[in-house]
Amino acid sequence: MRHLWHLFNTAMLLNVVLWFLADTTASKWLHGIAAIAFGVAVLATRPKQPPTLH
Repeated sequence: MRHLWHLFNTAMLLNVVLWFLADTTASKWLHGIAAIAFGVAVLATRPKQPPTLH
């Protein structure tokens, strides 16, 4: 599951970069929506955090 998280994280960051580099409005919308979708996938597949000791 950790590898899948890294894949989604990379795809999200790539779409953010492409969003800033896009030249047309349609491209900006598509990359912006894709970045949000991959961001949701990153949150859904993030590795479980180990319990903290109190």
